[in-house]
Amino acid sequence: MSELKKKIAQNFLISFGGRFIAGAIGIVSVALITRTIGTDGFGAYSTALAFLYIFSVCADFGLHPLLAREIAKQDADEAATISSIFSTRVLLLFASILLSFSVVAFMPYSSAVKWGVVIAALGFVFQSLSGVLMGVFQKHLKTGIPALADISARIMQCAAAAYLFYTGGSFLHFLFIFTLGGAVQFCIVYTSVRRQIPFRLVFQKEALVRTLKESWPMAVSAILVLVYFKGDTLLLSFLRTPHDVGVYGVAYKILENIIFFPIMFVGLVMPLLSKYFTADREMFRAVFQKTFDFLAIIVVPLAAGGILLAPALIRILAGGGFEEAALPLRILLIAVVFIFFGALFGSTIIAIHKQKKVMWVYGSAAVLNIAANLYLISRYSYIGAAATTAVTELVVSSSMLFIIYKTTRHLPRIGALVKACGATAVMVAALIMSPSQSFLFLIVLGVLVYAWALYALRGITQEDLRVLKQIMRSSRETA
Repeated sequence: MSELKKKIAQNFLISFGGRFIAGAIGIVSVALITRTIGTDGFGAYSTALAFLYIFSVCADFGLHPLLAREIAKQDADEAATISSIFSTRVLLLFASILLSFSVVAFMPYSSAVKWGVVIAALGFVFQSLSGVLMGVFQKHLKTGIPALADISARIMQCAAAAYLFYTGGSFLHFLFIFTLGGAVQFCIVYTSVRRQIPFRLVFQKEALVRTLKESWPMAVSAILVLVYFKGDTLLLSFLRTPHDVGVYGVAYKILENIIFFPIMFVGLVMPLLSKYFTADREMFRAVFQKTFDFLAIIVVPLAAGGILLAPALIRILAGGGFEEAALPLRILLIAVVFIFFGALFGSTIIAIHKQKKVMWVYGSAAVLNIAANLYLISRYSYIGAAATTAVTELVVSSSMLFIIYKTTRHLPRIGALVKACGATAVMVAALIMSPSQSFLFLIVLGVLVYAWALYALRGITQEDLRVLKQIMRSSRETA
């Protein structure tokens, strides 16, 4: 069990560390963008990216989790599997981008937004190709390479954004920077995987059909997810003004930077879930439980602290003109809790080969989301969109947990979650009563108080601390 804890904790620390640095740089970039182009410009920027996101997810076709699952099998031919799946992704991306260009021509957008779609399309291609290769790093636990790729891309984007901030630029310039960042990330990821595994482009009809036949349930699920994940932004762009889209876009950008972590972290654990589900059910339950516990310990204080400090966070991130984004951000932070656990439940469903059943969950959620958004956005704008997101994520995560229980007869214990809530209550009380309301001071105080309270409640044990010390010692020795 100690070795299991060490493996999960090591994945967590590497993923969190890399994502924290990349996220911090990304936040600086967003601050520069919003201060350069304002609410209307950021609304156009968000609209172009949301539109392309839909087509990029269509091209995803469930290939990333499929690759992670297939190469995790014993005696898997990694080169052949990666070649087949990567080649399928290339073909799907080509068709998807051509379709996006055809559709956007008939959309009620300005010509500038339509050109923005064209400029940013290649960036989504690079990101999608990088994403499908992440399964290789997940299997071999070489998380430093994708972290380096992400950080390098963010540094380049931030430097270019700073240049435009001082010289002046439109949202089209920032979309071009988005594409350059995707190219940097892809070059690092592709080179690293090719150095380890000599995969290549293989366009064979039999392999293509076999891959699509295996991945289509995950593809349908992914498309349904994007309907309720990005549909709110597109509906806002149709029903409300660019100002409203810009305000919601800032709040949603924070959500996107946060939820990348559980997706990446659970992706690292998924090969273990897939392996142990067939080989060792006891270990499967242990991995599932420990991952649930780690996510609970992270997301509860993150959401509560974010809700409390939302106005200051928006002010620091976006500057003047975006104050209205604090309320939708608070609502979206509630959704973050369900998204964290939903990431684990979704990957577990793939690991236990129940992806066909979850399609009904995503389909129902998509219908619910669209109907609610059409009603609420027209009346409450971005507040309605944020509330719909929170309710949808609750429904989806609860339904997926039910499917897992029906298959495995196992539910996660909530001991760590309860202790995390108790420690968070102590943290929130300390922040409210703090004599200084400086944002940076409150962040440091919150982390220290939460860590102390969690340890006092035995949410973190001496064994956990010993594992952490071993990981840190191993990292120093490796360096």
